[in-house]
Amino acid sequence: MWTVAAICSGAIAYFAILYRFQTYSQRNNLPGSTYVIFAAVVFLLGFGLALLARLSGTRIGSLLLAGVFAAHAVIIGIDVQQDPTNHNLLPFEFIIFFVLGSPAYAGAWLARFARR
Repeated sequence: MWTVAAICSGAIAYFAILYRFQTYSQRNNLPGSTYVIFAAVVFLLGFGLALLARLSGTRIGSLLLAGVFAAHAVIIGIDVQQDPTNHNLLPFEFIIFFVLGSPAYAGAWLARFARR
């Protein structure tokens, strides 16, 4: 149950903060503060889920990132159907989302110390 909650939380964070039902070109012009907000939300999700679920921090962070990756893969599928030239730097997008989502690990790690 906590596994599904973590994956869904990552996907919802992606859809709510980064996707927001905008076109591909609009998403490419998001301000930098949007990415900082996403990183902060993922940090808080990692912290909260690690406090509640009592799963390992690595697992919580990985599940949150899996949700973000799954949501982005769905959006890639939709965008490529509209224009095949979208997402021409596809592997780098996942690297960027890994970096943006890595605060989830820090939040889960911090929750470990907060429980003690």
